[in-house]
Amino acid sequence: MDLKSYFEKALTYEEYVALLGENLALHQQHYKKFEIPGEEAKEIKRIKPLKILVLTEPWCGDSLAIFPVVRKMSETNGTWTVKVLLRDQNTELMDQFLTRGGHAVPIFLFLSDDEDYSLVFSWGPRPTVTQDIFEKHRQQIKDGKIKKIEVIKKIRNFYAKDRGKAVLTELLSTFKEFDLL
Repeated sequence: MDLKSYFEKALTYEEYVALLGENLALHQQHYKKFEIPGEEAKEIKRIKPLKILVLTEPWCGDSLAIFPVVRKMSETNGTWTVKVLLRDQNTELMDQFLTRGGHAVPIFLFLSDDEDYSLVFSWGPRPTVTQDIFEKHRQQIKDGKIKKIEVIKKIRNFYAKDRGKAVLTELLSTFKEFDLL
């Protein structure tokens, strides 16, 4: 898996945002509402330089809520480079990061900031708390007792109320787990 080649061909953040279309407003809303508290900002600034490769699609609701958090963390750190690959155009890479056998996005690949572009860790497609909401209803969806859109609404409501805190907390914990903090 040549992550360097993938990173080099990936879209910049600005190129990706230009693809959001009608979803741009929601993406920007999540970005504006997310604030990094002082202590967490100090921790983020201590994390070494990284490259972040995001596998996603412009229509992905989870990405619209999560990507702005990672973007703001990147801006706070000041040394990270974030680029984006569209999942459906990069299935060979996506197949390496399946969630329960599926192509769930977004997936964030945190890579070393050196000539190797080695994978430090991957994270996604959503924080544990929202994945738990989905898992709680998985069988009900399968059995036709609840429509998938109703579960997605519950997750969207969580994101709106949480304002990125769950993503921030989980990512900071992961950085600590991998001795990056």
